[in-house]
Amino acid sequence: MSDNKGLSVEKLALSPVPKEERQHWISVMLIQAGFMISATSLWTGSIMIAGLTLTETVIAGIIGYGIVIAICWAQGIMGSDTGTPSIVVATQSFGDRGSQFLVSTADAICCIGWFAINANICGAAFSGLLGECFGIDISVKVSIIIWGIIMFSTAAIGFNGLKILNAVAVPIMCVVTVVGLFIVLSGEGIDVLKDFVPTDSSITMITGIDMVIGGFIVGAVLSADYTRYQKTRMDVFKSSFLGILPIGVILLWAGGVFAVAAGTEDLTYIFIGLGIPVLGLLSLILSTWPANSANVYSAGLGVIKVLRCHDKHRVKVTIICGLIGTIIGSFEVIYYFEEFLTYLGIVIAPFAGVMMVDYFVIGKGKPENWAPTIGVNWVGIVALAIGVLGGILVPFGIESVNGVIIAAIATLILRRVLPQPKTTTLDAINIDE
Repeated sequence: MSDNKGLSVEKLALSPVPKEERQHWISVMLIQAGFMISATSLWTGSIMIAGLTLTETVIAGIIGYGIVIAICWAQGIMGSDTGTPSIVVATQSFGDRGSQFLVSTADAICCIGWFAINANICGAAFSGLLGECFGIDISVKVSIIIWGIIMFSTAAIGFNGLKILNAVAVPIMCVVTVVGLFIVLSGEGIDVLKDFVPTDSSITMITGIDMVIGGFIVGAVLSADYTRYQKTRMDVFKSSFLGILPIGVILLWAGGVFAVAAGTEDLTYIFIGLGIPVLGLLSLILSTWPANSANVYSAGLGVIKVLRCHDKHRVKVTIICGLIGTIIGSFEVIYYFEEFLTYLGIVIAPFAGVMMVDYFVIGKGKPENWAPTIGVNWVGIVALAIGVLGGILVPFGIESVNGVIIAAIATLILRRVLPQPKTTTLDAINIDE
């Protein structure tokens, strides 16, 4: 990325970000906020409200996003310290080959899955609103394909494309959310909210917290992809906290309010019911676009690591990931949204448990103690597996948090039991051609 102030196409993929290309923390904060200010956040809130009150939804959001920020800050520090993306940072915990095949593949699959879901949400709502309000008939599949292409095209530009897109989208979505809330709270909707009683007993506070964590756990574990452009650890904290917590909680609550007032979780009919179909459509597109571009950006980095491609192939690989996600999204994957969120947290969160112990406990949080390991680091692989199983089998607590804690404890124990792999240098694992 030769010019960090313009819209130049990013060339960096796995190589460390030079000091002169580090950026102000607000740039990364806007990307984090772009993840939060999305149709997915509203949708999550609209689903949670079926089993939780509005107050309980806010509590679940504060707890869930508080946990996410802690993971995001820890993972993000690793990226800022080393200047490398998450899949390179992970080479210490899982080995060069282990990170290449396991971590990168898991991250890429999850990010492509998120891209598919967001493209589905955007495409379905776009077609629905055009049909209901303007009589324009565009099939959902065609709409998903159109918006999928637009979204991954932005990601192909790289960090600067995401930064500029979020700078435009975040304020607009904030305005539309405020307008929607004003309409509900100043009209008859306030009486509906007062009389609302949740009816779905299967959605508990723990379920809600897991859904909140699952909705952002991939972004938290992969936060080094963006914080590698940050100058200090405090910059990482500021961008993570301000970009995630306040906006995330407000959007969850707003999604719940809209769903109660409209009597549905379908965003199409929510915006129509609020009487703001055009503003709703605009906000839907502009909120989903940045988050989804970031998803396929991270997916591209993962695939580059798996295939051991040179940095110069980042654009082509990103486009291919976007095409795959677009095709998957056209098959109505949104119907699996709730299950996807829950299991995502269980599977992905333990990665952070292993990496945090290696960096902050074993390595004492010093970047000079970080080093990639050669081949497969079985300590990390086994600890990860134990963490995932623990998240699934432990019958109490928050499943995704259980996975992080169990994986971290397993890493500390296995470090004393299993032989430690040999370390190498970052230059040795970089792709030179």
